[in-house]
Amino acid sequence: MKRYKFQALVTLGTQQRTGPAAVPREQLRRVVLRGRHHETGCSEFFGALAMRNGEDPPWPEENPMIMTIVVVCDQPGEYFDIGDRFAFWLGGDVGRGTVTRHLFV
Repeated sequence: MKRYKFQALVTLGTQQRTGPAAVPREQLRRVVLRGRHHETGCSEFFGALAMRNGEDPPWPEENPMIMTIVVVCDQPGEYFDIGDRFAFWLGGDVGRGTVTRHLFV
């Protein structure tokens, strides 16, 4: 298993008290990500830690935010390469993100 850290541009769905936006900036939150494998196209769920960067985004939900995300998985590049899209999943999709850059740990 590899620890993989990246930044992503995240757009939230409807405002939720328990979603990623409920986290004050610079605090970690445990989330679930749903990524899609490059070759097979199959979705897989990953536990991750997410932290908001920058100022609190104003609502409505169309305003994106930058988040730093740490995920542990066997083949991180097959799911979370630059430009890959993923979903925040908390019993259902609560937001979408696009990987913007890798952060080396």
